[in-house]
Order: sequence, then C-alpha cells, then structure tokens
Amino acid sequence: MGTERKRKVSLFDVVDDSLAKKAKSNGGANNSVANALINRWNARPYSQRYFDILEKRKTLPVWHQKEEFLQVLKDNQTLILVGETGSGKTTQIPQFVLDAVELETPDKRRKMMIACTQPRRVAAMSVSRRVAEEMDVTIGEEVGYSIRFEDCSSARTVLKYV
Repeated sequence: MGTERKRKVSLFDVVDDSLAKKAKSNGGANNSVANALINRWNARPYSQRYFDILEKRKTLPVWHQKEEFLQVLKDNQTLILVGETGSGKTTQIPQFVLDAVELETPDKRRKMMIACTQPRRVAAMSVSRRVAEEMDVTIGEEVGYSIRFEDCSSARTVLKYV
C-alpha cells in the first residue's frame, strides 16, 4: 500500500466529473467548459474550496491589474513591483507568472521553475501552503518551499518559495 492521501469528495466534484464526461462524449464540444473545470497542474477536477478562494482572490487589488502586469512582464526583462501589504504581491503575482510563462523548455528534458524569495522561514512555509491551497494542489508537489535544513518540493514543483 502506498502513502496515498484520501481526498474529500463533495457534491461539486461529482458534478465536475459528469460535465467532463459529457464534454468527452460530445466529441470535444464544450471542451473549454471541461478544461475550465479540470486543474491543469494535477488533472483533477477543481474543488468547491478552489472556487470559494477564487472569488476572494478576485477582490485583491493586484487582480484588477492582472492584464496590465502580464503585458508589462511580456515587454520587459526585469520588473520591480511595489504594492501595499495585503495587495497580493506574494501570492498572486507568482501565479500570474505561472500562467504567462511556458514552463517546458524546447528539449522537454528540462523544466523551468519560478522562485519567490521570502525574508523569513515561516513566511516561506505559510505562503507556500496558502498558494498551494489557492491552486488546489498538494503542498510539496506543484507548489513547495525550501528553507535551511528543509526542502518540501518534488520534481513536479513549478513554484517554490525560498
């Protein structure tokens, strides 16, 4: 037996599965609907908690500047971002970058990773847990952290707080 984690199943997950199956049976019709319900990082349906957190994320100041930020990111090699505490700089901007950057290199053997530095060990651990929850992934898999004497990441990690 492996060390597989049990996942809570909600009514929403059942609805997601049926929509995904329906989209497949329609020969790809409504494929964008099915793709919107499937997490691109772990290929599982998004949980209800993900959608609840997403609504809160949309109220953050940085969310309203997302398109502008992505355009500036595309146009410039280096950015210095300044914002108020609680505006979403640490949690949202790395996720925006993940959406904007192609993580696989052309040779397919190397993957890129986004690192977000934090001034304190506790900050790196707590923020990585929060972002993993926001992305609806397991901490240590797609989102991780690395602090002195402790590395909570894997080969699948694409966003690491250090």
